[in-house]
Amino acid sequence: MFKEIKNFQRTDFSTSIPFRITDHNYGDHVANNVFVEYLHEGRVQFLSSLGYTEQDVEGVSLILSELWVKYANQAFYPDTLKLEMSATNFRGTRFDLIYRGFDQSGDLLVLARTEMAAINGETGKPIRMPEAFAGRFKR
Repeated sequence: MFKEIKNFQRTDFSTSIPFRITDHNYGDHVANNVFVEYLHEGRVQFLSSLGYTEQDVEGVSLILSELWVKYANQAFYPDTLKLEMSATNFRGTRFDLIYRGFDQSGDLLVLARTEMAAINGETGKPIRMPEAFAGRFKR
């Protein structure tokens, strides 16, 4: 799976997120759990760039149902994470977001995949992914 993410040819969105000194752990590098926060930040920025929020994507809410992360290299303050994202593998009520993160030198730091599920925000029940959203990424 991670080889597929690394070699994915399309980037739907990219952003830069500066590392904070408070992101360091006792090993004096950015803590692994902080990368999950960066993925969330990237996801929020990605949806915002399309005019959506996690609570409203064409009338449905999105929740994270799976998370896979592969750490490739350590990251350090005061560097910046360049995060590339792609929406793919749309099916029924779900789709995948894949992430590639690099430092300022272009070295790979992290590969990740989140499975996002569409739900009815009021009931919490699964709901079909809106075609108006999914269709933006089917090429």
